[in-house]
Amino acid sequence: MKEKVSRFIEEKPEYSEILAAAVRVEENPPVGTISRNGWEWHHVGAHPGRLTKLVSEGIVRVVSKGRRGTRYKLVDREAVARALADRGSG
Repeated sequence: MKEKVSRFIEEKPEYSEILAAAVRVEENPPVGTISRNGWEWHHVGAHPGRLTKLVSEGIVRVVSKGRRGTRYKLVDREAVARALADRGSG
């Protein structure tokens, strides 16, 4: 997974900030949010369309979808964090 993420952010560096924010949010969930419930687009500062791209790449998964919004989680937070650290963005 780390190699997959590394290749993805090499090709699309604009996603590095989103992925770094997702790692931070998952490591330190916002007050009032239970980490197993995932995070929403505004927690990572990403347009939902960008998150859809990350889902299609297999880097992020949808945890729940409902009237209150879609919640996401990284498929492998440690691998994403390592890929970002290797790139110098984490």
